[in-house]
Amino acid sequence: MAPVSSDFLLSLGIESIINYLRKSRADEEHERRTGEDVLKAQKELMDRVLEPLGIPYDQRPEVGSGDKISTRPVFQGVIDDLRIKKYQAIAVKEISRMGRGSYTDMGVIYDLIVENRIFILTPYKLYDPRNPSDLRQIRFELFMSREEFETTRERLFGGRVNNAIAGRWVAGPAPFGFDYNKDTKKLTINENEASIVRMIFDYYVNGVPQPDGTRRDVSFRALATYISKKTLIRTPKGKKEWHPHQLQQLISSERYKGTMRFRTTQRVNGKVVKRPEEEHIIVPDAFPAIIDPITWEKAQGKLLDSAHKPRNKMDFSPCELAGLCVCRKCGRRMVRQYSVQNYKTKSGAVSKYHKEFLWCTSAGCTFIKYRSVEEDLLEVLRHFSNLDKDILQEQLNLIIAVEQKDNRQEDISAYIEQRSKELKNRMRFIYEKYETGKYTDEMFDERKAEIDSELQELAILEEEANRQLPEKKNEIDIDVVKNNLTSVLEAYQAAEDKSDRNKILRSVFDRVIVELTERGRGRIPAKYVLYPVLRPGLVARDFFSLMSK
Repeated sequence: MAPVSSDFLLSLGIESIINYLRKSRADEEHERRTGEDVLKAQKELMDRVLEPLGIPYDQRPEVGSGDKISTRPVFQGVIDDLRIKKYQAIAVKEISRMGRGSYTDMGVIYDLIVENRIFILTPYKLYDPRNPSDLRQIRFELFMSREEFETTRERLFGGRVNNAIAGRWVAGPAPFGFDYNKDTKKLTINENEASIVRMIFDYYVNGVPQPDGTRRDVSFRALATYISKKTLIRTPKGKKEWHPHQLQQLISSERYKGTMRFRTTQRVNGKVVKRPEEEHIIVPDAFPAIIDPITWEKAQGKLLDSAHKPRNKMDFSPCELAGLCVCRKCGRRMVRQYSVQNYKTKSGAVSKYHKEFLWCTSAGCTFIKYRSVEEDLLEVLRHFSNLDKDILQEQLNLIIAVEQKDNRQEDISAYIEQRSKELKNRMRFIYEKYETGKYTDEMFDERKAEIDSELQELAILEEEANRQLPEKKNEIDIDVVKNNLTSVLEAYQAAEDKSDRNKILRSVFDRVIVELTERGRGRIPAKYVLYPVLRPGLVARDFFSLMSK
């Protein structure tokens, strides 16, 4: 039965009503538990209120539930109709059904109700925005509904955090390779999917099988090509084509060694905001590991290896300079460009001209002859091989020893800076949780002690890194280096396969920086300068065993 009569509504100028129906989160939970159609029950309730009035009304059900106006298209339409005064009143089961959005959303609804004098009709009361008591109640209902929503969200999130600490899976559907156990709320291994994960790790760590029975070391691009074209393995979504980034994420995911990582998040005005001071909940051995520790460490070691490898698809073999040359102007890796052009001679015969260039893909950058660069790199090796021992010793000390020291210090400094920042952010997070009462004294002391210990270790590492490394002279056996250089040149000339030649060059050169000094014109070739960077392994006695890896 309506709380007011139709005559009273007409006297207020209410000639048309819009009935907005929306499920609350409690309704959704009740619907999942009982199977009852909550929206239908809500419609029947409002029909019993509105039909006796005899005033025309329209029903606007919102199937999806959302805490923002922007995620509720039906309610957006309701607001538009109320703004043009198509309806004079909105009927809802309760005021909070209009939304629990941000305070900005609540302000939009409140201003619309006040400015257009939109009456709110519930099964128990008619609210008039011109009545101060009713208006106060509207404000209370609107803004307190948001507070109730935030309180509920915090309570639910707190439950997720506690479950995560206990090793229960709280991050949605079970990831690829696992099944979700509803009884224990933990992950169990899905053997069919796990076998695929193990196979991908095996291919990445040990290489992909070749027709001659050997294994070929590949990057993610080549691995994606191999899996897509040479195997029947499907992606987690059942697709045939694998993407390199998809494989990289799989290889780097800690869940496959049994570790669960849960990142705490915070909402501001209904939006999830990831803050640097937020803390990761890391639970080792939260569920069974799919990958054994040795394979996992090998995969991560390869993943972190900074040595560049040619990004060739599986169907192609890298050419001699693949992955070596870097444009000094823009810093991009340079690629080989090859084409054949046909020319007619004066006699009418067709002549073929083979064009082969080393090309930087940036517009207006380096464009030089491929074979010229290859020959110059070989000439660099011949030059070092023919140098006097004392001069070679001096050159190698500058090129290898100094670079090795600088790289080491740069790597350690970058690691220390990044890790210190992470630990300080975690410390701020812990202090905040302790001050707000989220952490007990014991929890605070335990977590702070862990971070203090890690900070102390970083301080020791920084102190060691800042110490001046003693100058080491005569550590390089020049006879070994000369022998290695000679062997490299002989092996390069003897190798017939371009991929083998590329492997030989990459074992000697870490990279080759190419600077264009003068562009070529017609038959006049471009002029350039090469800045080769040698690998430290060149001075090792077991150089060729290292080169074969």
